[in-house]
Amino acid sequence: MATIYQVDAFTDALFKGNPAGVMLLESEFLKEELMQNIVKEMNVSEVAFVLPRENHFDIRFFTPKAEVPLCGHATLSAAHILYELNLVPKSDSILFQAPNDQLEINFTDDGYQMKFPEYVLDPIPTSNWSEALGLQVKEAFEVTNDWTMLVVDSEEELANFKPDARLLQSLGLGQSIFTAKSNSEERDIVCRCVVPNLGILEDPVTGSAHCALGVYWSKVLDKNELKSEQISERKGQLKLELKNKSVYILGKAKTVFKAEFYL
Repeated sequence: MATIYQVDAFTDALFKGNPAGVMLLESEFLKEELMQNIVKEMNVSEVAFVLPRENHFDIRFFTPKAEVPLCGHATLSAAHILYELNLVPKSDSILFQAPNDQLEINFTDDGYQMKFPEYVLDPIPTSNWSEALGLQVKEAFEVTNDWTMLVVDSEEELANFKPDARLLQSLGLGQSIFTAKSNSEERDIVCRCVVPNLGILEDPVTGSAHCALGVYWSKVLDKNELKSEQISERKGQLKLELKNKSVYILGKAKTVFKAEFYL
């Protein structure tokens, strides 16, 4: 029997933000097929599987279709559970070893601060995407970990965008970040993330995408501290700080429930 927790990440209210599963393991990771089936059974976009080591935790992330190298909201959820259960004192940092990156998380009075890597952005042609999507695509980039990022003309058109999985995949945009400058004084940028390649039409709040969003918008807006809102149906808020060649992402989380898997 194994306990799994469900957490709403990047929010301080239940049923907002992005839900993730967190399973704490004891001595070894489960077989990949079993971890994949757990994600499908939970019916969430990602589950983090966490394994304690001597000075850190190994962490792996699975979506309904595949393992992914990095997931922001599942990292936040895992840290939240470790702190909430007092498995790690709130005065201590949590170190996660993900498949490609070491991630550092700290508890603060304003939420959990995660130290994530900066993603590399390579400019690419915008092709016929504006006409096909009904969006004014200003710039496009290939991004670390198989993302494509599209910068669109306005927050309003991004909010009204209705993603279609087949169309996105036919255009090679099955794992894409869409972003625009915000027209609100309460935030600097807005974004939406679509990932039908991983079995998720739209991810509610995507921490790892901000490894690219922070890099791009800090240069465009000439500021190292940014407020972002992911304007999905559930919505989520993140604060970003770019320093020491890292993206620091601040967010909150709420535990929704825990359950027992009879494995």
